[in-house]
Amino acid sequence: MSKLSFFIILCLFTVVDLNAQQMMSLPEAIDYALEHHNLLKTSALEGQNAQWQYKEAKSIGMPQITGNINYSYFYQRPVQPTEDFLSPAVYGILFQEEVIQPRDLGDPDIFELAFIRKNDLTLSLSGEVLVFDGNFLKGLKAARMFIDLANKQIELTQQDIVHNVVRAYQAVLVAERNIEIIQNNINNVTTALNEAQITYESGFIEELDVDRLRLSLENLETEYEKLRHLIQINYNVLKFQMAYPIDQPIRLSDDLETTVEQLIIRPEEYINDIDPKKRPEHNILIDAIALDHADYERIKQGYVPSISATVGYGQSLQRDNLFDGNEAGFFSNGSIGIKARIPIYDGGFTKSKLEQKKIEIEKKNLELAEFDRGMKLQVYNAHINFENSKLSLESSKRALALNDKIYKKTNIKYKEGVGSSVEVTQAEASLYQSQAQYINALYDLLTARTELDIATGEILNY
Repeated sequence: MSKLSFFIILCLFTVVDLNAQQMMSLPEAIDYALEHHNLLKTSALEGQNAQWQYKEAKSIGMPQITGNINYSYFYQRPVQPTEDFLSPAVYGILFQEEVIQPRDLGDPDIFELAFIRKNDLTLSLSGEVLVFDGNFLKGLKAARMFIDLANKQIELTQQDIVHNVVRAYQAVLVAERNIEIIQNNINNVTTALNEAQITYESGFIEELDVDRLRLSLENLETEYEKLRHLIQINYNVLKFQMAYPIDQPIRLSDDLETTVEQLIIRPEEYINDIDPKKRPEHNILIDAIALDHADYERIKQGYVPSISATVGYGQSLQRDNLFDGNEAGFFSNGSIGIKARIPIYDGGFTKSKLEQKKIEIEKKNLELAEFDRGMKLQVYNAHINFENSKLSLESSKRALALNDKIYKKTNIKYKEGVGSSVEVTQAEASLYQSQAQYINALYDLLTARTELDIATGEILNY
């Protein structure tokens, strides 16, 4: 195989590997989560369910049509004990016409009389429609408002999903930046160890100095492996929050420092523009209060009469022999009616329900007022934390630059023989500590900004 062929094959495998790892920016990760997350799908199903509940409530006011078929076979027909009324009537006429002489007929005989045939078949069709029912009309309005409330719940779920994706995405960025710093430290210590080994073999430094560098390198390599595993965990958390397949690779396209700079330079007008309507929780409470008011009006309709109209038509067939055409056929019947329900006294039931609902409305009003107060506190405190985080980041940057400068000068002095290994160890420890503080400051700033966006309701604008 020629070198050119090998190079082409290597490039092809490289392209395949890069394509296998899908690159994701933060907005792309959020869009993916909002499209695939099961929590959002569940909220959408709740919204669809609310629409069907509205249609269910609406169907109560639609005409209700029912067909019935009833058939009974009386293997033993029911009978009614009946006095003999025919004989006295006939004899009475005969006595009156003096056909026969009057005489005492005695007590009338009792005989069994059946009013139905062995086969009884009835076909009927009935319909009923509400003419007026205030309870239904107000309830229908409440059911329609419940759809809006379900949609607000979807927005709250979106906020939670975006929040979780942002936090997980930023955690990966910070961890990857941290591992870059550690890898740079490993490279520097490896170079220093190689130089120290040569110097030691030349007899200019003690073996203790070489051992110190070797121990430092081992500690850094151990920290690197731990952080590499932590990054994998962070990636798994991000995939979970995105509803992304855990077994499929993913890479982040955003740069940490660029992200931080964009967050810092964005205009800060939160304190002067606190709008509770930007928070889904506020809007959910508003809709819940409106829904309670609608339900209150529905309950109040318990005092109002309701009217419905009915219509019915049926046919019945009674025969001893069901298929004997010589017996009587079907007999028809039909009716039209109107029915009114007039509440007179319910023992205080409706009054009790109204008072309970008034208490619920008052409680939700207090909850809304408390949420709005709490939101202002949350925004103020989140803004202060964000400003403090910016100060901490700037301070940690300066400390990192200074400790890096001190470490480099200390190494130079040590190599020139005018400094001690103890000074190098101390400078190295200070450098690593300032690096850790810088990483923590980066993460704290990202967290503070996310919490500020949550407090102000801007999290959905990522």
